[in-house]
Parts: sequence; structure tokens; C-alpha cells
Amino acid sequence: MTDTPPLADLPDEDLMLLVARGIVREPAAELFNRHNRALFNYLAWLARGQLGEAEDIAQSTWIRVLSRCGDYRPTAAFRTFLFQIARHLWLDSKGSAWQRTTVSDEAVPEASDEGELSPETELALRQNSHRVRTALLSLPAAQREAVALRFFADMSVDDIAATAGVGLETIKSRLRYAFRHLRTELERAP
Repeated sequence: MTDTPPLADLPDEDLMLLVARGIVREPAAELFNRHNRALFNYLAWLARGQLGEAEDIAQSTWIRVLSRCGDYRPTAAFRTFLFQIARHLWLDSKGSAWQRTTVSDEAVPEASDEGELSPETELALRQNSHRVRTALLSLPAAQREAVALRFFADMSVDDIAATAGVGLETIKSRLRYAFRHLRTELERAP
């Protein structure tokens, strides 16, 4: 009899290390069950609702994770590692289109409001899902990515910065600008 905990009790990083050691099927399935929905949601927002594209990139992401598991080092959360791979695959699929749709953070004036949504704003977002979707899709790509990671992948601001490969303050600014834009769009008459 062993004292090994069930896979469901192991943290993501331990599961990934098991995969790297060649114990693949069950740990990989557990990681997939934990993270695939958030990964797909993130990619669907990046792909502006192109679900086929999101599915293809999600599948490619999991293939890359499994084929490169020997390179995994638990220096960051597994979710950050997973989403970085997905982001790079998405960027590769877009080529220079990302550069054309990304707004420079220096080009936007400094925001004074906080980068968090009030409970009232969150309720309005839930009640007006079609308007919210339209408003989210109208965001510049970098802001849309930050919002998708924050709310659809439930990532911390630190993890978003690591995933996007930018500074913490940059992510905070992107979220503030995105929330300001969303508030303006949602305050307009329907």
C-alpha cells in the first residue's frame, strides 16, 4: 500500500512533472479536465469568436505541451505555462496582424480609475451578454487579451503579465483602459 495521493489532489505542477517522467495518460487527462475550458474560452476571445480557429489552436497547444513536457520547469504556475504556449501559437497563426491591431500603451493617456469592475458593472455585464460581447470584440487586441485572461481564464494580474510577456503595470493599464471602454459602451442606450 502506498501513500500516493489521488491525481485529483495533486497540484498542476506535480501532474506535469509526472507527464515529463513518462506517466502520461492519467495526469495529462487531469490537466486537460482542469484547464481546457478556460484555455478554449481565452482562445475564442483572441480569435474574435472564430470557434474553429480556437479549437485548432487549443488542440495544438495540448500537443505542444505533451511533446515538450521534458522542457517543463515549474518556475511559474502551470496555467501560465499553458497559456503562454497557446498565446505563442495564436500569434504565430496571425503573423504580423497582431502588430496592426495592438495599441501602444504609451499612446493612451494615463487612467486614474482602478482596474477592477464594480459589482454593479459585473451584474450589467452578465445581464447584457450580447452588448458585452460586441463591446469586448471592439477592444484593441492587447486589451481584449488581458480581459479574457482575467475573467475567462481567472488569471491573476501577475500571471497575465507573465503570459503576455509584459510588465505588471502594462497589464494593469490595459485592464483599466478596457474597463473604461466597456463602461462607456455599456452606458450607451441599447
